[in-house]
Amino acid sequence: MRCSGTLKVVFPDGKSAKDAFLALKGEAEKGGRFSSRVSLDGNELAVEAGGADVVALRATLNAYLRYLQAIEGIEGGNDG
Repeated sequence: MRCSGTLKVVFPDGKSAKDAFLALKGEAEKGGRFSSRVSLDGNELAVEAGGADVVALRATLNAYLRYLQAIEGIEGGNDG
């Protein structure tokens, strides 16, 4: 059963979104059980993922959520 999902993240500004996009676009790929694509529209970043099954989709989305969590930590460190 083929599965798909999309993560959308709105950043406070276009520069932060572009920086995150540039960091994540290298992670987008196509494998045997999964595929992913990263796109940018203004200050909104979208990650589209697909998997051959729910397990592959969940693993792909979890990886991007970890990347985004790290980016958030870096961005949050710039406040002070």
